[in-house]
Amino acid sequence: MIMIHRLIIIIIHLGCLSGQTLTDKPLEICNKQRSLARWSSSGSSTTEDQEKIDIVYYGIDIEIDIANQEIIGSVLVNGSVGMDQPDSIELDLTSELVVDSIVSYGETLSFVHNNDMIKVPTQPSIPEGYDFSLEIYYHGTPPSTGFGSFNFDEHLSIDHVWTLSEPYGARDWWPCKDDPSDKADSLDIVIIVPNDQVAVSNGVLLEETDLGDGRKKYHWSERYPICTYLVSITTYPYTKWEDQYIGLNGDTLPLEYYVYPDHYDEVYSNYMMTSDMMEVFAHRFGEYPFMGEKYGHAEFGRGGGMEHQTITSLGGYSQWLIAHELGHQWWGDLITCDSFHHIWLNEGFARYSESIWEEASGGFDAYKEYWQNHSYFGEGTIYVEEPVTPSQIFNGNLTYNKAGWVVHMLRGVLGDSLFFETLKVYASNDSLAYSSATTEDLKLICEDVSGIELDDFFEQWIYGEYYPKYGLSWEMSDSDDLIITIEQTQNWQFFHMPIELRVLIPGDTLTFKVDNQGQIEQYNLGPVSGLPQVIWLDPDNWILKEVEYMSMGGILPDKPKITVYPAYPNPFNPETSIQYFVPEQLGAINPSISIYDVRGHKVEGFNIGIVFPGMHEFKWNANRESSGIYFFQFSIEEMSYSQKIQLIK
Repeated sequence: MIMIHRLIIIIIHLGCLSGQTLTDKPLEICNKQRSLARWSSSGSSTTEDQEKIDIVYYGIDIEIDIANQEIIGSVLVNGSVGMDQPDSIELDLTSELVVDSIVSYGETLSFVHNNDMIKVPTQPSIPEGYDFSLEIYYHGTPPSTGFGSFNFDEHLSIDHVWTLSEPYGARDWWPCKDDPSDKADSLDIVIIVPNDQVAVSNGVLLEETDLGDGRKKYHWSERYPICTYLVSITTYPYTKWEDQYIGLNGDTLPLEYYVYPDHYDEVYSNYMMTSDMMEVFAHRFGEYPFMGEKYGHAEFGRGGGMEHQTITSLGGYSQWLIAHELGHQWWGDLITCDSFHHIWLNEGFARYSESIWEEASGGFDAYKEYWQNHSYFGEGTIYVEEPVTPSQIFNGNLTYNKAGWVVHMLRGVLGDSLFFETLKVYASNDSLAYSSATTEDLKLICEDVSGIELDDFFEQWIYGEYYPKYGLSWEMSDSDDLIITIEQTQNWQFFHMPIELRVLIPGDTLTFKVDNQGQIEQYNLGPVSGLPQVIWLDPDNWILKEVEYMSMGGILPDKPKITVYPAYPNPFNPETSIQYFVPEQLGAINPSISIYDVRGHKVEGFNIGIVFPGMHEFKWNANRESSGIYFFQFSIEEMSYSQKIQLIK
């Protein structure tokens, strides 16, 4: 962030403080509506005046009165104003909280507080940029909006406080510029709680002080840049234990775990995998971004997790959840989406981090199976066109699953070496690291590292909808050339993707890669030494797609074709059936059917015998086989049809 230095801000006094208006609507609904009132269809969470200020530091001092479910706080806000000067310094704070006073350099200022916004008027004619410093004193009962921005909760009838401010709930409990694009360079947070509570927050614990009156004070300090929704408080009489992570250059990082005492035995083993996960991610993404501070988990009263910077809040303990929230420390915390239009840069990459751990612990087949189980084929764009409500922003199918698939597909397009190099360059980019990014920023990094033009990739997968449906047919020419035709049969858009084709011939397996982008494209792959037994389109499943091996016969339009329909059911257990239609012009045929496993080994073979024109059905019972992916092959003379089927027991 750029700072233009000046010693003091001069404020015009207005001498007014807005009142609060209550309605007969439920409180949470009212709070949410007010929180969303400023969000235009563009998704910007900042006003015109807020765009003109840059926040560099927050000092939060908050006493939590658990008995009365209130907070008494003050927040020091330091920032700067550039040449384009605002009419007011504007900060977000719910109108459910009362602002008692605002002080700047020892002077009490006038302000307006309504519609969830504090406005401190500025002098209208300062000819250059300047720094400002405001200290806001406030109190009240914070609302709990969104996913639970501030919560007075219980666990086993014991008081428990926790926060979860994403996407725009920080304003529910402290005054700030509540937008992911403007990170403060650093933050201090002082928390006063009853003696029996342990208060946990971001960064490093500088001081724990017994105040001698039944209260304790905790002073946490975050020296890395941080955005508002990643600031966290959790309090409970936690059980704490520690581990450590050894960094890539040998530096050690403390890992701190704060858990409900009754959950210690339950969560311990999975929590202790965190250091191994960090090593895996560091090798693939670059070093853990907040070395010199800590990483850890604090249990809280919501299911799932939240990637609060350096201290994830966890409401579960599965390996996938731990990997997901740890992945966010790079993708979401180190580099944060510039606006919630681009939330996939956070959640899609964190979902992808789950698959990286799956690959590290279970191998490449486990990685592929992970994505097979997280496919989404429905409507909607990954780019969030209306980032207004949490349900719009955090769509599980789009923001998580399909967005994760995009990262997986990007790996397929770039190849492993360029892909992981790209991730490291992205994470260490001077303009993006410890700042924010858009989809276009990521695209430019990918293109710069790989040298591959990716306009089509990002346009079709981030801003477009659905997925490709491929139809594949093939024949051998008189000169033994293998000629393959790929047709995109969907009606929404045609996708431009590199596609791998794997051809199994007697004694060998051939691999080809073709560039596919049109509705119908034909590829002459040259002579092959033997009749193909099976042809796979994208055999390693790098593309979110459907494949139908549509017909058998010549690729010339006047040559009759045998149509083979998709297997049903698929997946299946233990039996599936495949129908095929023989046209009248072809007459009687003598087909054979073979079943292959994923290694190309023939599992079973069937000689069907003479088949006459019309619709026919073949059934395969896989009672004797184990769960997995198989390939069904229908062959006649020099033509063959293949389809992937999945047995799940």
